[in-house]
Amino acid sequence: MNESLLLTLWLLPLLLVPLALRANGGIWPILAPLPALIAGLILPNGAQLEIPWLLLGTQLAFNDEARAFLLVASLLWLAAAYYAHEWMTADGAAQRFRACFLLAMSGNFGVIVSADLISFYLSFSAMGLAAYGLVVHGGKPSQRRAGRVYLIMTLIGEMALFAAFVLIYQRTDTLTPDTAQLVGARSWETGLLILAFAIKAGVLGVHFWLPLAHPAAPVPASAVLSGAMIKTALIGWLRYLPLGEQAMPEWGAILVVTGSSATLFAFVCGMLQSNPKVLLAYSSISKMGLMVATLGLALLEPTLADTLIAAMVIFAAHHGLAKGALFLGVGLIKTSVWRHSPVLLLLPALALAGAPLTSGGFAKTQLNTPLSQLPGLWADIVASALVVAAIATPLMMARFLYLLKRIEREAIIRPATQWWPWLALVAILLAIPLIKGSPAGSLTSPSGLLIAMLFAGLVWWRRPTILACWVDRIPPGDILALFNWFCQITDQTKWMAFKPAQCVGEWVKQAKTQPRLADLRQANSKQSTAGMTFGPLWLGVTTGLLMLTLWS
Repeated sequence: MNESLLLTLWLLPLLLVPLALRANGGIWPILAPLPALIAGLILPNGAQLEIPWLLLGTQLAFNDEARAFLLVASLLWLAAAYYAHEWMTADGAAQRFRACFLLAMSGNFGVIVSADLISFYLSFSAMGLAAYGLVVHGGKPSQRRAGRVYLIMTLIGEMALFAAFVLIYQRTDTLTPDTAQLVGARSWETGLLILAFAIKAGVLGVHFWLPLAHPAAPVPASAVLSGAMIKTALIGWLRYLPLGEQAMPEWGAILVVTGSSATLFAFVCGMLQSNPKVLLAYSSISKMGLMVATLGLALLEPTLADTLIAAMVIFAAHHGLAKGALFLGVGLIKTSVWRHSPVLLLLPALALAGAPLTSGGFAKTQLNTPLSQLPGLWADIVASALVVAAIATPLMMARFLYLLKRIEREAIIRPATQWWPWLALVAILLAIPLIKGSPAGSLTSPSGLLIAMLFAGLVWWRRPTILACWVDRIPPGDILALFNWFCQITDQTKWMAFKPAQCVGEWVKQAKTQPRLADLRQANSKQSTAGMTFGPLWLGVTTGLLMLTLWS
């Protein structure tokens, strides 16, 4: 009976889509995550369910790692669904939003409990494609552009995952490979797996869709995008990389370097934003970078993989709850009549910064413990990234609180019950250390300096002139904006193959007349050049992956 919950939590959101399409179907997205929440609370470790007649033989499984991801995901989807029900009462496209919301929810839960390649891939793809409808829900030009970028990157990731799964099945001859069977993976197989999930996780280099999609999506969609859906990348890596069985020094080093670099990169880009949701998106890039770096250490040191994975799962759970509370808080501030309401978001901001007596302090303690057992350069790099994050995150949260004071308020006052899911998430953030029996440090510990840093950063709340001349110099999507800027230059100069000197001179002349990079926020609505570029790029990537699959 308990095992049947695995099938129910996966298929119930899918079956509720027709009911949610009705005009009065707002209640169904709220009920959909309840089986997942119940399963996370009562299912025993090791529960399995085989369904031979579904697809090519579906197998669902449950363990302690799945429990952590499922509890966090179900809580976030429940809170976001309740918020959306209260918020979208007058939205003419509410039915479409609810349908995409339920499809993405089903895919998210399916990824967590799927134990076979086909179910995992279909759930992963359904989640990614349905989220496109959430990103473009508003229909504004900026949202449609963000949706196009998100869709292109999602399709690239799904094609890479499909090719990787084909190679895994070709090598292991099973749709349910265990960790031992994953040993001896070919380099291309591992690379495709890392690429596919790196896009979903927003790893540095393929992250630029994230600061575009998160602010474009409605508030409840942003909460689950950042808190739940990008965490599915970690699930994929944990399930299909031979962690603890085989060392992969090359890939481990790549993940450590890119993940650690993301902390500083995201800090610089985030602090120069004027939109609080964009800042939170860059904060997600920074925190996911720490998790990716931890995963890289697990690939470098298989003997400590279990400890590192446990710490990463705890950190991911904390980050999902904190980021969901912050995104929902942005929407609540817009509808609050209290002028000082941004102060209420200080609690989840402190938790995200890793302050003592919060889930962040507990998660940071769990992550520092295995690092102290890892000698060598790579552990020092991750430890340095943690130090950077310990300084950068409070300052980013201070900047976030300042931006909330300037946010445009809505004329319509929403009911007070809209605060309930937010309060529930904040209460859980404060309760996690107590549930685990660890207060996560005291106010006199070194980590207590985070609070001092946060309040020192609050100086910018009152006197933000330090950043005023640099704000919006880096537009959302940073690398993509730079790419578009380069395309505009090269398109105007009309490169001449047989006149290189004239070509370079013309390029320099045109570059001097180009507007600064921040002005691309207005110019980005002209997507002809970018569209003509991404088209051949997408064709080339898909063709290459298909040829690789056939060749292997």
